[in-house]
Amino acid sequence: MTHRPSPWTRTGGALLAVAALAPAAAAWYVFTVVLPDDAERYRSYTAAVTCPAGSPGAAVEECVRTVPFTVSGTVVRNAGKSSEFRATLDGAPFWTGEVGFADGGPLLDGLKPGDRVDGTVWRGRVMRLERAGVAQASYDEPRDEGQFTAGVGTFAALLAVLAAVLGALRFTGRPGDVTLDLARSLVLWTLLACGVPAVLASVTGLPWWTVPAAAVPAALLAAEAVRRRNRGRTPGGPRRLPA
Repeated sequence: MTHRPSPWTRTGGALLAVAALAPAAAAWYVFTVVLPDDAERYRSYTAAVTCPAGSPGAAVEECVRTVPFTVSGTVVRNAGKSSEFRATLDGAPFWTGEVGFADGGPLLDGLKPGDRVDGTVWRGRVMRLERAGVAQASYDEPRDEGQFTAGVGTFAALLAVLAAVLGALRFTGRPGDVTLDLARSLVLWTLLACGVPAVLASVTGLPWWTVPAAAVPAALLAAEAVRRRNRGRTPGGPRRLPA
């Protein structure tokens, strides 16, 4: 006899499938907006020429300018998620104010009020600071880190597919095929399938597109292995998702 899903089961499946639109939209945004914008900004920065000597500075310039600043204060607080690393700069006609950093070294934690530093300025933002041969990049300096962005986008896309498939299974009357253990395992292995290629591509310098190229087949193979393992378990073993 054909199993007819309860209205609650069908509603839960429909909601899960609709929820897949959120990670799908995130993946679309990453691949169509964030990655192209980051790549264009990095190319423009690395190709930018030095501003002509003696030319009057403007608040926003496409050329790269070295500007002397005076440090008026620093914040170096290493406290996990509440960490703060920033320097406050003065002494220039433009571009003064706070500059954020990812950590305290190698320059920031040694600065004190009154120190003179040279700042690399591009498009109205301080890209890096240097003093006595020691330099440190700011948060604003463009980086060639598209591998991690691609990993996030790929994970969002695969998560959308996973949610849509699990929702469809419940909606069509096969909730017994969807267990909590199965869902958790699929999410975990999908995360690993995206994270590992992103790290390896970043370390080895491979382009960002190698991340989805490796992550998608790896995630599919992992999903098939998890499905086979889940099917081999005895009924009543793993917990079912609520009907």
